[in-house]
Amino acid sequence: MPDHEELQRALGRMEGKMDLMLARQNIHNERIDRMDGRLRDVEIRASKNGAVSGAIAAIGTAIAAEMIKRGIL
Repeated sequence: MPDHEELQRALGRMEGKMDLMLARQNIHNERIDRMDGRLRDVEIRASKNGAVSGAIAAIGTAIAAEMIKRGIL
């Protein structure tokens, strides 16, 4: 049967490993938060670019249709 000192050492090692795991988890959480922020920025930029491109395409199509109606094209 192990003595109390050996059990205390084992518990100390387990506690140290748990502390290390929690520290690493916090690092991963911070990384994920930073990546999420960057992804959000990219998505916002992409949606703005899509809206601008769509508006330009719609205007170009309307102008082309009007020019065809008037026989300019």
